[in-house]
Amino acid sequence: MSSQYIQPDQINEFDIREIVLTLWRHRLLIIIITCSTFLVALAFILTRPVYYKATASIMVEKGELNLPDFAEVKGGEQFGNFTVQTEVKVLTSSDLALRTIDVAKYGEKLGRVDMEPQALLGAFAGALSVSAQGSSKIIDVTFQSANAQDAALIANTHVEQYQNLQIENKQKEVNNLSEWFHGKVSDLKDDVVEKSQAVEAYRAKENLAIGKGSEEIFLQEISDLSAQLTPIQVRRFDVESKIQALEIAMKEGVVDNIVTLTSSPNIVSLKQQEAEAKLQVQELRSRYGSKNPKLMAAQNALAQARQSISTEIEKQLETLRAEKAAFDAQEELLAKRLEEIKYTTAAQREKLIHLKTLMVERDASQKQLDSFLANYESLQSQINFAQPDASVISKAIAPVWPSNPSKALLVVVAALLSGALACTVVFAIEMLRSGLRNYEDIRRMGLKPIGILPEYSDPTSDSLMARSNHREAIKKIYVAAFAGTTRKSILFSSALPQEGRTTLVYNLAHYLVSLNKKVLVIDADFVKPMLTHLCKIEEGPGLMEVLNGVTKIQDAIISTSMGFSLMRRGDMVRLSPEGMASHNFDEMIDFLKGSFDYILIDSGPVLSHSESEVLSKKVDGVIIVTHWMKTSKRNVLNMLAALHDISAPVLGIVLNNVDLDRYKKVTSGSDFLMARAG
Repeated sequence: MSSQYIQPDQINEFDIREIVLTLWRHRLLIIIITCSTFLVALAFILTRPVYYKATASIMVEKGELNLPDFAEVKGGEQFGNFTVQTEVKVLTSSDLALRTIDVAKYGEKLGRVDMEPQALLGAFAGALSVSAQGSSKIIDVTFQSANAQDAALIANTHVEQYQNLQIENKQKEVNNLSEWFHGKVSDLKDDVVEKSQAVEAYRAKENLAIGKGSEEIFLQEISDLSAQLTPIQVRRFDVESKIQALEIAMKEGVVDNIVTLTSSPNIVSLKQQEAEAKLQVQELRSRYGSKNPKLMAAQNALAQARQSISTEIEKQLETLRAEKAAFDAQEELLAKRLEEIKYTTAAQREKLIHLKTLMVERDASQKQLDSFLANYESLQSQINFAQPDASVISKAIAPVWPSNPSKALLVVVAALLSGALACTVVFAIEMLRSGLRNYEDIRRMGLKPIGILPEYSDPTSDSLMARSNHREAIKKIYVAAFAGTTRKSILFSSALPQEGRTTLVYNLAHYLVSLNKKVLVIDADFVKPMLTHLCKIEEGPGLMEVLNGVTKIQDAIISTSMGFSLMRRGDMVRLSPEGMASHNFDEMIDFLKGSFDYILIDSGPVLSHSESEVLSKKVDGVIIVTHWMKTSKRNVLNMLAALHDISAPVLGIVLNNVDLDRYKKVTSGSDFLMARAG
């Protein structure tokens, strides 16, 4: 295949020259669409009234009543985006609109004095626009009017009425809370008095005496005994631990631990004497031997020191045991007294629990009453100082220029859009013609345009070759594909069925015979063979039988009345892609080249039959036939891609069934036969 072949995704459809030519061909349609559209737009622009828009901006601040302990009473709603959207709904409500219509005398400004405010709601709502600025707290209130001053006045009036409405609502809320507070405080006072009387009456009835700190006496006594008992128990536990440690140390003979546990100066002193005697014994033994009298005296001193230490430890143990006994006695006495008190006051405990319940209820009511009284004064101060929740950031001012574009600008835009619409219609018409239009389209694919075949009612009639236009077209194809080359075997194919392959093969064979060329035509269309029908020959053995070795080549070739030879398709039962791909086909072509000047093969569509791809690799060239302005470029490109993948020798493209008069309009004028179009 040609090295200049361009992949489908590489083709650039944008061609300024083609665009200009396309627009020039449809200039009359463009003028009609542009003028008609522009006149309609111009009439609309000239009759359109001029409006002015004025905008006032407010910031919503959710002002809460200063009653921190009563959030559940006043709602406790937190500020958020939902609150902003709620205020937007309030600003566009019918009630607020009616207030603004009445205060701003909107009916007089529209010239409708006799109309009721409710009847003006539709016009007012259409002119009013309220929008929140993103997620911020700012809301823009915009009003549109034919008068700039009225637009600013009504926008500002609407904001003022919105603030007045907020103040009224807040005052109502405060008044309602004040009334609720009055009743609640009165009820709480009565409740506190009633519960206090119940506490005192129960205490007097059950004889529950009060000690210091408003606590019952028997409870104070229990508390005091418990306070005395705890340190005695701690000291007893300490003495017990020391006794156990000393006994273990004596049992194991660990004197150093005993010294640490007792902290006795006598034991420390005796321990020092023991150490000195032990040192003297060691020194005398090494100097005089074991029988020396001095050594024996030293050993007696060492034994006496150890005896003294044991005696002192026993004394320490006796002292600790005596101390423990004293603590045991004190603990027993206090515990006995505590049990006596608890036993005697068991009945008092149930009474005390009931008393505590009454006191808790009384204290809770008193705390609630104190909180209400503390906030009541704050509530009273807010009644006369209620402020709106929204503050005005900027008031609306009368605009200098209309909100809509100027009429001159609209006219220019209308003219441009009218022209753009006309061009869009033209390009839409052109897009519906998706097929190849002229040689330029073929060259953009990187292929050679071989020629065109004019449109005729019967392209296979015997008188067709007598017409100069058709004969010149066939001659052009012959010169472009055959003349001056060594090519003998040429395959004709197409992307889809009924694109004119068979017609071109038939007429080209007829022309080559007129040049005294020996021509063989092979019918290789395995789906709908037409050559046998055109030549008025009956079906019989042909290509399939030759490839399968059933029939000899000479027996499969027959002569036609048009002067060229024909090899029929043969029996479809014997159709075998493997046979066409084998060396049998190559040997057959080589044999036929020795007997004929040209071998023309009519194959089926490439996109629907794989046999065409197999044959295209075994010939000297492939000519593609496509229906002019009908076969889509995408199908042609897909066919070329399939042939390119198998390296088929594509020679070029023939445009078939061309309307020469229309062809003049879609070409630059340099293509073949333009002078003969008339």
